[in-house]
Amino acid sequence: MSNRMEGSAGPGVRTNGPIAAPSTPVSSIGPPLSPEELDEEPQSALTDVTQMWIKFGKTFAIIFPIYILGYFEFSFSWVLIGLAMLFYWRKNHGGKDYRINRALAFLEHEEKVVKQSVPTAELPPWVHYPDVERVEWLNKTVKQMWPFICQFVDKLFRETIEPAVKGANPHLGSFCFTKIDMGDKPLRVNGVKVYTENVDKRQVIMDLQISFVGNTSIDVDIKKYYCRAGIKSIQLHGTMRVVMEPLLGDMPLIGALSVFFLKKPIQASILAPT
Repeated sequence: MSNRMEGSAGPGVRTNGPIAAPSTPVSSIGPPLSPEELDEEPQSALTDVTQMWIKFGKTFAIIFPIYILGYFEFSFSWVLIGLAMLFYWRKNHGGKDYRINRALAFLEHEEKVVKQSVPTAELPPWVHYPDVERVEWLNKTVKQMWPFICQFVDKLFRETIEPAVKGANPHLGSFCFTKIDMGDKPLRVNGVKVYTENVDKRQVIMDLQISFVGNTSIDVDIKKYYCRAGIKSIQLHGTMRVVMEPLLGDMPLIGALSVFFLKKPIQASILAPT
């Protein structure tokens, strides 16, 4: 019977057998890096290189002009003279341009404020529409002709409208105008648009933006019923279309004249008993 020798063995070593692996893994020096951290390392390195080149470029931009001056043996006083001329030009011309730009900006701001403060309805049409023309010459002509226009209106009322009202109803047989005064404030034309496209060559079409705010005084009387009434003021605003056709080769050059409102005009009047 053979003798079996027993003895102590080193750690991890078993007698007459293979070496067993350690039960506890050996700990590493530090924790492993995540994929995000691995990606950030090249980016940070690229940023550092970019910053280094930027600093190098700034340093080169400062040193290179000094090197050129020394290489061509230029005096540094030329640099001082150039800087002095630059400062002088900026003080005179640069300040002038700045003041002009500020003045233009102020005018634009004032124009915007005025347009916002004034209601759109109170502005003339030629402000909003470029194809509407301003015709102050026509307003001056109407102002000069206004007394004669008032005479024509007076004749029209008495010779045309008054007989028509009398014949419309037997009860109005005694109707008559006792006073017709159109006032001293003439009719105004705020703008004129003349159509030149898509119209017949033998006609002229115009749209007149008219406005009449007059101190008119018209009194009527129905003697049969002892009834008297009057109008003290008339306001009228609207677009009047004037069509002249056909155009002729002989005087008076216009075959017919048509005048009408495109839409019902805005009107207001003050009635007062007399």
